Amino acid sequence: MADENELIDRCLGGSQDAFAELVDRHKALVFSIIDRVVQDPTATEDLAQEVFLRVFRGLPRFRRQAKLSTWIYGITTRVCLEQLRRTDHSGQHVSLDADAAENFCVKDLLSQSDPAFHRVDVSRDINAWLRRLPPHYRLTVTLFYFQDRSYRQVADVMDIPIGTVKTYLFRARELLRKWALEEGTAIE
Repeated sequence: MADENELIDRCLGGSQDAFAELVDRHKALVFSIIDRVVQDPTATEDLAQEVFLRVFRGLPRFRRQAKLSTWIYGITTRVCLEQLRRTDHSGQHVSLDADAAENFCVKDLLSQSDPAFHRVDVSRDINAWLRRLPPHYRLTVTLFYFQDRSYRQVADVMDIPIGTVKTYLFRARELLRKWALEEGTAIE
């Protein structure tokens, strides 16, 4: 397996095999982000193709100051945001498994000591709550919590200041906490 710079050089030299290898290396990342952010399983493949088309077209301008995966992450998030702006997301499926959703809530969003928290079906409810978040909050939450990116990485990918990332995460957590408590108090 070629190192990143060698792979890029081969792609720039016109090697279709090299580009196929680049796609193979990064397709899981791209599909994962699209699934979690866009929440439309029927659009995932088309959006992934759009991402890799942009990668192919943009590769000559890639400056290699960041990792290739970070650059592809940025392209993927921009494609996702464009899609979210074009579509109505109501009623679409969020691609989260129950374990990820439960760990996400327990660890990072809700107080375990809050009795309302114990009365909600976290795996079901977190999906519904994430669908309700504004797209930029949902993307930030997905990158930070589900993709385990740092504040700096999220800021770089979304092309926003670190302070804005922190603000988006804070506001998203507050909304999710509010909805969890409301749901918890409604379930007796």
